[in-house]
Amino acid sequence: MEHPVHLGRDMYELGVRLGGLGGVAIGCTGGPLARALARAAGCGAALAGGEVWFHDGSCAACAAWLGRYYAVPASLFLRQAGGAVTSWVLDGNGRLLDPPPPPPARLPRCGQWDLWVGADQAWAAHRAAGLQWWGAVSVQGPAGLLLTLERMGCALVSPAPGVPLLRADQDGFTLTLEQNGAAALLPGEDAPAAAAAWLSQGHPLSALVPRPRLL
Repeated sequence: MEHPVHLGRDMYELGVRLGGLGGVAIGCTGGPLARALARAAGCGAALAGGEVWFHDGSCAACAAWLGRYYAVPASLFLRQAGGAVTSWVLDGNGRLLDPPPPPPARLPRCGQWDLWVGADQAWAAHRAAGLQWWGAVSVQGPAGLLLTLERMGCALVSPAPGVPLLRADQDGFTLTLEQNGAAALLPGEDAPAAAAAWLSQGHPLSALVPRPRLL
């Protein structure tokens, strides 16, 4: 693993480049290194004159949704697992962004830091808006997925035969449906969107394909 001081310098420089776009939403999860690096990026962005919005979203997919919903110029999300940190740099449409060059020198101006609280709840409220489904379902995934299903009225239960299992990847972008030995990848912009769409359509099971068996 690269020394944390070197990572911090790199993250500060990344923040400077993102700050040049006018503003950046920053979130993190997993440990103190991710939190420190997020703040280093926030320092760079603010000192470059950009606005910085820290949020409490728990995964990269939530960060992508947040950027789209609030029309943020850029989003940065950091996930720490042990001593490794993975980063996502996203544009205002939730797509991967190649950071621009550092902004040109200009009159000194320091951007503001702000804090957005309840990102997962807002994500879930948006995905579940106007939808209801009262059945039982098992869930494995980020907080925003569970909150979406709860808002729809689902009964969240432990895995059991015959009960649909919705399993998201750890970053919240993809969702797999598993039931009765079959599985399917559900389409959607992110895991909560895919779950809401599937349930609102009456959860058709024809898309499921049998899993191969290990011999």
